[in-house]
Amino acid sequence: MQIPEYIEGIPTEKKRSQERFALIMSYYEKLWKQLQREHNSNFIRNKFLKADIFIVKNESDKKTVREALHNWKSTYAVKYLKKVVEDAKPMENLPMFVSRKEGEQKRNGYKNMILLYYDFSDSEIDYMNFRVKLTIGVMTSGKHVQYCINKIEVK
Repeated sequence: MQIPEYIEGIPTEKKRSQERFALIMSYYEKLWKQLQREHNSNFIRNKFLKADIFIVKNESDKKTVREALHNWKSTYAVKYLKKVVEDAKPMENLPMFVSRKEGEQKRNGYKNMILLYYDFSDSEIDYMNFRVKLTIGVMTSGKHVQYCINKIEVK
């Protein structure tokens, strides 16, 4: 089955990354506004962790934009970020907690990182079956911050 040129307004062609960049930024902006209306704050509750995951401007979107603009599936995941954050969970046989990396993760004040996963599935459209990885930074204060979301290859 051939992938269409657009899926829910997202260009699928690899070279259309600038368009996906603009879409990702607009998805974050809409989400921030929605969360402010709902909670007067910027968090989404993860069911598995039973924790509030904060979506922080110029932090949550920064790494995600660099990763997600390269692949339409990652951009699609950002479009549904609220659902992904709510329902993401660890994968069996993979560590949930990992050490923070030097550089940006350290500068952001994370003491460690949490890796959760979410599967998009569609019984009729094969290319709509894929997995995304949600990376959450845990601050020394215990606050959880959405750090990155990107599509991963499943072998």
